[in-house]
Amino acid sequence: MKGNEEVIDTLNALLADELTAINQYILHSEMCANWGYERLHEAIEQRAVQEMKHAEALIERILFLEGQPVVSKLNQIAVGADVETQHKNDLAAEVEAV
Repeated sequence: MKGNEEVIDTLNALLADELTAINQYILHSEMCANWGYERLHEAIEQRAVQEMKHAEALIERILFLEGQPVVSKLNQIAVGADVETQHKNDLAAEVEAV
């Protein structure tokens, strides 16, 4: 089913948001593990897994519409130097993606 190019472009923009979130969450998760915050590490890692499922759904839809998923584009990753900043950056990224 050939989809509308504008719809496919929008889905690819959303895919970039999801792929960026995955990278940001993985980085923050590993930083927390490095700081000894194991439970926080695991919780943030689970967020990354959820984002992977969102990305997978977007890729499936783009392919269904006979589009080309763009998996090489990422937005700016906002790295937090401490846990509080990480949470603020992660929340801002989620709000922006919605």
